[in-house]
Formats: sequence, C-alpha cells, structure tokens
Amino acid sequence: MCEANAVMSETPDLQSVKQPGMEQSLFRLLCLCAGLLSLFFLAPVDFTIDLPRHIVLLDAVFGLCALALYWQARRGRYLLKSLLFCYLVDLSLCWFGVNGSQGSIPFFYFTGFVYALIFFRGRERWGCLAFALADIALLLGLEYLHPELVLGYPGTTPRLIDALVAIGLNGASCTIMLWSLLSSYDREHRDLKTANADLRRSIAERVEAEQSLRQNRELLHAIIDGTSDSIYAKDAQGRYILVNSAAAQLTGKSVEEILGRDDGFLFPAEEARQLRELDREIMRTGAVCQPEHQLTSGSGQSVVVHATKGPLRDGDGQVVGVFGISRDVTDSRRVEEEIRLLNAELDLRVTERTLRLEAAIKEQESFCYSVSHDLRAPLRHINSYSAILMEECAEQLPAQGLDYLERIRSSSRSMGQLIDDLLELSKIGRSQMLPSSVDLSEMSWKICRRLQNVEPERQVEFQVASNLVVHGDRVLLHRALVNLLDNAWKYTKTRGAARIEVGREGEGDQAVFFVRDNGVGFDMAYRDKLFGAFQRLHGPEYEGTGIGLATVKRIVKRHGGRVWAEGALDEGATIYFTLPGASSRMTPGALVGLPGSPRIELQASR
Repeated sequence: MCEANAVMSETPDLQSVKQPGMEQSLFRLLCLCAGLLSLFFLAPVDFTIDLPRHIVLLDAVFGLCALALYWQARRGRYLLKSLLFCYLVDLSLCWFGVNGSQGSIPFFYFTGFVYALIFFRGRERWGCLAFALADIALLLGLEYLHPELVLGYPGTTPRLIDALVAIGLNGASCTIMLWSLLSSYDREHRDLKTANADLRRSIAERVEAEQSLRQNRELLHAIIDGTSDSIYAKDAQGRYILVNSAAAQLTGKSVEEILGRDDGFLFPAEEARQLRELDREIMRTGAVCQPEHQLTSGSGQSVVVHATKGPLRDGDGQVVGVFGISRDVTDSRRVEEEIRLLNAELDLRVTERTLRLEAAIKEQESFCYSVSHDLRAPLRHINSYSAILMEECAEQLPAQGLDYLERIRSSSRSMGQLIDDLLELSKIGRSQMLPSSVDLSEMSWKICRRLQNVEPERQVEFQVASNLVVHGDRVLLHRALVNLLDNAWKYTKTRGAARIEVGREGEGDQAVFFVRDNGVGFDMAYRDKLFGAFQRLHGPEYEGTGIGLATVKRIVKRHGGRVWAEGALDEGATIYFTLPGASSRMTPGALVGLPGSPRIELQASR
C-alpha cells in the first residue's frame, strides 16, 4: 500500500497541470467586466422595427469579444466557465428584446443553474451559481426600474419569433450542455486512461526496481554472510550498523545483539579504546589502513586479526563512519613463528654441519696426504729393493724369479699411479674455479700433438672442429680433455687406420660437445659403469686405473653440465658432454694439419 501511495504521489496530477491559455486572475477580471457591461450594453431585439446602428455595432463588438474570449478559454482549463459565461451573456443580450421577464428568456436561466450545479465542484459550483443568480437578479431589477426598456410583441408574428428563439436557444443550450458533458467526459476518460497507464507503468517500474534492489541486497547479504572474514561497518559514533555472521561468531554475540552497540560491548576496555582511536584517525584522514589487532574473542581466547579499514562515505562523499574486513590470522602467525624458529634452528644446524663438514674435509685432506705419504714410502721401498735385486741378483735368480720381480715393480708403479689419481680426483671437488674464455679447439690441438709425439710411429687421423670456445675453468677443462683424448688414443691402438674426432652439435646453450673414436668400443649394457671410479670394461692389455672418466664426469658437473657415452663393440665410442654458457661456432677449414707428424690430419667438421 505504501509503495502504491508513493507511486501515486509521483504521478502527475492532470487537474493541476496548467494548460496553455489565459491565467485565472485575468479570466476572472474579464468575466467580471463582461458581466457588468452586460447590464448596460443591452441589445433590445426588435424584430419588427429597425435599431440604431450604434446599438447593432455594440452588440457585434460585444459578441465578437465574447467569442474571442470563448475561443481563447476553450483551449485551457477554463472551458466550462467560458461556456457558462457565453450562455449567460447570450441570455442577457436577449432579455429586453424578447419581452423581458414576460418572455421565454427567464426559463433558460434554469438551464444555466443546472449547468453550474452539474459541471462544477466545490467553490466553483457555488461561485458560478451565484453569478447566474446575480445576473438574472440585476436584469429583473433593471426591468423593474426601467420598464420602458422592454420591447413587447405587437401582433402574433413576434410571439412566433419568440417561440422560435426560445426553441433555438433551448436547443442550443441543450446541445452545448450535452457537447460539453461529452467532451468533459471524453477528456476526463482520456486523462484517467493516461494517468492509469502512467500509474501502472510507474508501479511496474517501481516493483521491478525494488525487486532488483531486493535481489541485489539478498545477494550482497549472502556474500557477506557466506565469507569467513569478519565484515562490519560503524557510524560516526562507533556503533555497529552492519555485521556479518563471521564477526558475530568471533565476538560470541548474535548479530541482533551487536547492531547498535559499540566496541565497549564486545571487547575489554583497553582493546575497545584502541579500536576507537584508530576509527577516529581513519575518519579524520580518510585513509585506508591494514592494521593487526590482538583481541579477546567471545570464548576468552586471544586472537590475532589482520584488518583492512577505511572511511565509510555517503552519497555526497562525506565521511559518516568506518568499514572493516578482518581475518583471523592466529593460526598463520603461529605457523610463521614456528617456521621462524625452525629456520633459526636449521640455520644453526647448517652452521654446525658446515663446520663439521669443513673439519671433515680438512681431516680428509690430511688423511689423503697422510695416506699418500704413508703409502708412497712402502711403495718406493718395494720398487727400490726390487730394482736392487734386478741389478745385483739378476744372474743368480731364475727366469721365473725375474718375472716375479718385474711384476712386483709393475704393481708398485700401478699402485703409485692409482694413489695419484685418487688424490687428483679428490682435489677436483675442492679446487676453486676460475671461469674464463677457453678455446677447446686449440686445447685439443695441443693434446693431440703431445700424444702423437709420444708415439710417433702410430698413424692416427685427428679431426678437430675450430672455434670451440666456451666459458669455464681452463685447468679443469684441460684435465677433462686430456682424459677423454687419452682414452680415445688408448682404445684405438689396435686400429691400423685410427681416427679421433673432437666436435660439437647444436648451437648456443643447446651445444653438445663430443670426442669420438673408432676404437674397440664397449657394450651399451654396461654404459652406467663407465663413469664410476675404478670401473673398467676392458682387460689389462689397456693400461689405466679406471679414474679418467669419473674425473671427466666430476669436472663437467662442476660446470653445470652432463656427460654420457654411446658406442658398440668393435665400432668405436663417443663421449658427449654439455657446458652451459658455451658460445662456440664451427668454422670449416679453420685448422690445418700438424707439421712434422705423419698421418695426422686436422680438419674442420661439417
């Protein structure tokens, strides 16, 4: 009902809208003047005699003015008053010309009275009725004072004319009244239909708007109540005007209990004071902040909440309160504290273990040097005494004894080499790296020449790609290449046409370097053992301690790369390795053959 009343209050009042036309005050003045003039400018109608020309002219002017007033008034809200006024003017003009009160004119005033009673309401009805009564009273009074003004009907013809005039005026008045009534009814009906349509449309729009608003409000309330964060709003006095279920659960109160109350009702005095001071500061500065509060919940437990608070503004942008969204971060802060303590403990453990590791490394180094020194001394003694026996007692020993001595000396030398390799392998992981630009092509070239100089009788074809430039430790990379090329040299000694190739595949960080030979190869089933320490896949006819490829793997790993092998028995082997950060590029034909070395060919790979 309230909604309908609100809509009706907003619907335009068609009766109160000003229509184009004359103002009411001006119209009343004109009506008053015309009514007074009708008492003096009477037009006696003598149907049998001629009238003076000025009387006819005055009648015409007055009639034209009345018609103009009627035409102007009919366009506005005073149409009915204009019709009544013109009707009374016509009766007044005909009064003295058609036998006055003795004629038929007085009867037509009854129509005017009925017109006023039917078509008007309230004060307008009684005003129009009083005007009509005053008009006929003035005419009767004037007729009584000046009876000579009344023109009678001599003969029967004027009476017939009076009857015709009466019939005409009566028909005209009835027609005017009927037309006015129907016009007024049609206009009011159209106005009512328009108002009804506007009212229905306004009500439908209002209902739709309120339904949409209600749906949005319900959706907003569902979101606010459904979230696990506390959402609330306070007015300028600190009283809660909005609270969701999470906030009520935190405080241990119901939503109805919280609304209209301040923080002093929910928290201890000191906590409430701090919250109130922060709210005042937010309303004063208008800034949004994200504080953390330690509050006492409804269950008496201390909780930590992380809040986002800001000023609450009205439609004009004025600060009228504070809003806030708070999240219980008690568990998070406890976990963070536990993590901090664990990190501190971990740092302490790492420090302790680092110290122990450094001590262990130093002990290992001392042990290695001690082992090296302690083992080398007996080996030197064994080797020395074996050499003395070979020199001084060779003639006294049988051939088998000499063979035993030679085996002893060979084993002692192998043991010494093994000790050296172990020490070298242990140093690789501890040595400090000095990265620089390293040309693997030039380094490989020098190693190949050294190998050829050691055994100049061998016929080996070397192929080395040019401009294999990488970024790494020169000493470690040299050691890796020495081991790889030594292996290739060693396992191709049974080949009449040996071939060793150093090159790369791919470009940039995807570059893969390789050392390839056509030696005895290996069985791929045992490729995982190639890079283990002391792992050997071939017999004693190939010298070595099994440390070389393990050393290569450790060097490549220190550079952040990886190493693997591919091969087949009696078809050669290829050792691949990567070095991140390589910027090498092959230039065909950049290297030439080594001078003074038979069957050595250095070519650029394609």
